[in-house]
Amino acid sequence: MRFLDGPETAGRLRACLDGAGFDFGAMAERLGPNAVAQVAAGELAPLVRATRTGDALDSLLRLFVIGVPVPLGPARRALAPVPVEALAAGGVVAIDGDAVEARITVRPLDAPADWVVAHDRTPRPGVAFAADHVIGVSSSSLALAGATVRLPGVSTLDIGTGCGVQALFASPHSRRVVAADLNPRAAALATLTMELNGVDNVDVRTGDMLDPVAAETFGLVVANPPFVISPSERYLFRDAPAPIDELCRTLVRSVPAHLVGGGHFQCLASWAHVTSEDWRERLAGWFAGTGCDALVLAREALDPAAHAAGWLRQTEAPDRWEPEYDRWMGYYERHRIEAIGLGLITMRRRAGGEAWVRVEEAAQDFAMPCGDHIGAAFELADFLAAHEGDALAAARLRVAPDVVLDERAQPGDTGWSVADRRLRQTAGLCREGALDGAVAAIVAACDGSRPLAAVLGEAARSAGVDTGAVARAALPVIRRLVECGFLLPAEG
Repeated sequence: MRFLDGPETAGRLRACLDGAGFDFGAMAERLGPNAVAQVAAGELAPLVRATRTGDALDSLLRLFVIGVPVPLGPARRALAPVPVEALAAGGVVAIDGDAVEARITVRPLDAPADWVVAHDRTPRPGVAFAADHVIGVSSSSLALAGATVRLPGVSTLDIGTGCGVQALFASPHSRRVVAADLNPRAAALATLTMELNGVDNVDVRTGDMLDPVAAETFGLVVANPPFVISPSERYLFRDAPAPIDELCRTLVRSVPAHLVGGGHFQCLASWAHVTSEDWRERLAGWFAGTGCDALVLAREALDPAAHAAGWLRQTEAPDRWEPEYDRWMGYYERHRIEAIGLGLITMRRRAGGEAWVRVEEAAQDFAMPCGDHIGAAFELADFLAAHEGDALAAARLRVAPDVVLDERAQPGDTGWSVADRRLRQTAGLCREGALDGAVAAIVAACDGSRPLAAVLGEAARSAGVDTGAVARAALPVIRRLVECGFLLPAEG
């Protein structure tokens, strides 16, 4: 299926959007910063009032963002030179007497480029989603886009592309992009998204997971799959036919065959915390034998009741709430699920050697974009592997530019005394951790000008203790600070 008859019509439609100033800044200025949330909640009155002057931008915002009818005359003027009938023929809008109403949303995106994204309109509160509904740009979509490791010139695969947002973000730095989705409607909307943005290096395909790419390999694979753990198979964007978290596990084990050496796979995922099982060990088992290093950033672990209620509140009509909630809770009880984890999985295909897996609880907010910092975690692991044991003492290290030291002091008998010291990253993954004054002094002295051994020797002399003792105590701490990106190699 297609929404427009080709890129030429899409280009003319985009020209009329641009001519009216239809971009993210104008949308935020005219509708306010919470417009998308208000539309989702059905709070349209403030938005309709904000667009009452009736210029072309008002008409386009009412059509494609707010989702209310526009009189035929103003709609024709706002959409010219594209005939309203041409948009109606493909299902972009519908003509009802003297009014025009959009059948889809076209939303300006807050991004480095003036992109727009085409997706299905959010149903009014109390109205169920269609089974093949294609959701828009969610907070999880933007989180994945902000965390993606972006290397220039790679081939990229976007699994479960939906409206095409991950493929869109990948298009500037990728030689080519394949965007695949099981849902034909999603493929059609992703195609429209690319055409409206003039993106010509994205190949949209229809098919399940990795089926559309057969033996092809990529330098980057991203996925925002239907990871919700539930008994439901009602919605393509939310539900997977595989039990519990098997879909995410299958991706983790299947994607490496489609990665070039050094290529990355990143996906948002859920995993079950099963009673009497260590969830970290269970999750780490997914990666055994994949030939990939893996970093799992676990963002939260939800109570099953909260997980079920959150998703049902978003997607189900009130008359389905109670029976669906009972069904979901029964499913969790049968599978002994005591919590549902959610986070970001990043894998890197190894050229050789033993793969590692790190599962890290990362509840703090990230500073977006943080893809460079996630990519650096793999490079720093390589650096540490090349400097095992005491060999790290020969390296020259420097404090990462986004690191600060926070100190909290308390008054005492002799004045202020430091009660707490914390190293904190102000960008990327925003890690932080406590350290004592001796380690803080060693970190401060790491300016890249001399080997770590010289820094440790100076610290030992200042404290009047044995250099070897300082090295034995400090090197494991320094190694951990390098692993987490507080300290970096002076070169590279």
